[in-house]
Amino acid sequence: MFKCARAWAFTIASASLASGCIMDGPFVDEDINRLVSSEQSVAWAPHGTTPPKTPLAIPVPAPDASVLAAQREAEASVVGAPLLVADPTAKHSLAQCIDYSLGHSPVTRGDWESARAVAATVGRADAAYYPDIGLAGSMGPSQYASAPYDTTQTSGTVSIEMNWVLMDFGRRDADSAKARAQLQAANYTFNRAMQQLVFGVQAAYFTLDAKISLRDAARENVATAKKQLEATDDRMSVGLATRPEVLQARQQYLQSLYDLEQSKAEVFTAQAALAVAMGLPADRCPDIVALRDLPLPAGLDLGVDVAIESALAQRPDIASVVATVRALNLAVRRAEADFLPIISFEGAGGVLGNSFSTTTGSSTTTGDLTTPVYTAQLAAEWLLFDGYERANVLREARSRVREAEARLEQLRLVTTGQVWASYFDFFSAKKQYEAGVALLTASQDSYDSVYQSYLNGLATINDLLVAESFLFDARFELIESRAQYLTASATFILALGS
Repeated sequence: MFKCARAWAFTIASASLASGCIMDGPFVDEDINRLVSSEQSVAWAPHGTTPPKTPLAIPVPAPDASVLAAQREAEASVVGAPLLVADPTAKHSLAQCIDYSLGHSPVTRGDWESARAVAATVGRADAAYYPDIGLAGSMGPSQYASAPYDTTQTSGTVSIEMNWVLMDFGRRDADSAKARAQLQAANYTFNRAMQQLVFGVQAAYFTLDAKISLRDAARENVATAKKQLEATDDRMSVGLATRPEVLQARQQYLQSLYDLEQSKAEVFTAQAALAVAMGLPADRCPDIVALRDLPLPAGLDLGVDVAIESALAQRPDIASVVATVRALNLAVRRAEADFLPIISFEGAGGVLGNSFSTTTGSSTTTGDLTTPVYTAQLAAEWLLFDGYERANVLREARSRVREAEARLEQLRLVTTGQVWASYFDFFSAKKQYEAGVALLTASQDSYDSVYQSYLNGLATINDLLVAESFLFDARFELIESRAQYLTASATFILALGS
């Protein structure tokens, strides 16, 4: 099977090189000649700009030493070399595109910052275990007269105050555990976002690779149709073919040119999709390494029931919802604790200062007084009635738990469906690809036989056109089935959460 695929890939490459240099027949218009000569690969540029002579490189800012060290460590765990940016003509593997997207995509940056924000709530919840310590002070003048005295004074106080909750009957414990459960949920959400990003890059990469192969196959179809048109024209020149036969061959040739132009447009669209999936502008897609000569995924050696159990156990999105349910249960505990009192220690220590002046008749007395002050006491606070606010908060918290549990159950059902569908889609795509390899071989042999029979006058132009159409379809179907096989493999891995 792989020998046939490699031979087919070599045939496409050879025909692609030859498609622009075949001699024109008398029934080939000048407009058609321009299409053939201009169908050589052109670098992609935005509308209204001149196409560059070389492919565009991925812009990566120069990192500092610590970033470079981390990058080298990450590259050691990724198959293939790091993403090349110095050489604009370099081609990039799937592993390199995934590595770049994980480090530069706004999707991963946004989800990572979201997880960091949730991590900060853990510190906020733990802060409640520590005392509140503050500095307080006041100072100002005052004057009062009471015959025969007239007194003016300036007084002030400076103190350090502390309030430390000693017992809150589970409020802080519930808040701290809830914050940690929410952090777990955020981490699992981030992991799932990375898996989805990897899948998005894989799917876009496979699609672009298939579109490039389809474009190459379309060029080979143009070469085949042109060779057929020239053969028909030669036969007509010696009286072995009629003009309607030549016109039919010309129609098939024009159709192959039309398909070629459509396939080139689809390559541009696929390039934009891959660039966006990697976190790049649509006009900055890198050149990619062709997958046609690489081995395909091996078959599965596990049953669908085992795959479903594995997905339910390891899917990050399921684990995220489980952590969310745990956090909401802790919110119920927090709401129940609000019905209980709070016992705390309150204390303060400082200095009271007073400067005074008292006048009695013609006599004036002045003085300064500094006195240390302190307080220490246990305080209790217990809200007995709040208009049923706490009761409704508790009711809401319990309903949120049941809502999350229902969402978790639904996600598990959806997961089983995704694993089931992707499991059998994988096997179906594998069989379709194997059938596509055999179909291409049979179609090529059939076309070669009919073509020789046509040259020898033993087959009609209709027989040749039918065989040619089957050959063109077989080329396209093999490429599409290969892309479907690769995408089905990636879809199954995503469904597993692996």
